Amino acid sequence: MFLVTTSDITHRLETEQQLIQASKMATLGEMATGVAHELNQPLSVIKTASTFLIKKIDRKEQVQDNILFTLCEEIDSHVDRATKIITHMRQFGRMSDMKLEKVQINDILKSAYQFFSQQLKVRGITVGWHIQEHLPEIIGNPDRLEQVFINLLINARDAIEEKYTGMEYRPDDKVISIKSYAENHQVLVEVSDTGAGIPKKITDKIFEPFFTTKDVGKGTGLGLSISYGILKEIGGDIQVVPGPTQGARFILSFPIPQANDSDQTAAG
Repeated sequence: MFLVTTSDITHRLETEQQLIQASKMATLGEMATGVAHELNQPLSVIKTASTFLIKKIDRKEQVQDNILFTLCEEIDSHVDRATKIITHMRQFGRMSDMKLEKVQINDILKSAYQFFSQQLKVRGITVGWHIQEHLPEIIGNPDRLEQVFINLLINARDAIEEKYTGMEYRPDDKVISIKSYAENHQVLVEVSDTGAGIPKKITDKIFEPFFTTKDVGKGTGLGLSISYGILKEIGGDIQVVPGPTQGARFILSFPIPQANDSDQTAAG
């Protein structure tokens, strides 16, 4: 006689998916101001060009071909820029599945930064890049990995803002550093900031669901716990240590797949 037990994990997976989506929506809400600012620039260029043309037509004045061509080029390129921003927002906000594929982690880092760069610029925060080119590919989900890095950029931004609010600072005081490299059969990413840092007594709690050190209304407490879960699902890890000089440093590790692992992922 055999006793067979089974467990239905469908509900758990659905709940995890809902939490990930909730975190994405919260992130988009936090980024609204920066995205509006980012869209304002191409709209301003288009408005300036259209106003110029309307005045010329109203006055029945001839527009030289070279000027007209330049204006059309500017309008076209800035429409493309605005479309790219909106498309990126829609892709980030959509419900993503857990399909795994080969990804180049540097591409994900650059995509996350591009999406979030305006948030940092308007606050006077600079980003230092120290990435190793031609890293081995890892296995992961691009949308979810981008969410992880955006969560880390948000935390770094908030930590820096917390430290320097109401203080005088030099241009090189507010810095986020992004580093990637390969070591010991792993791809590693470090995201460091010059913010307020994380007290040692809570470093073992920050990856717990709904744990946050932010004021009420300024954080869901989902970002780091979801990031932790996303990395664990693909065999990776995330830890936090004090920054090289100040602030905090998050270290993410991703296993470099063996040839047979990659083949299985491609076949699936």
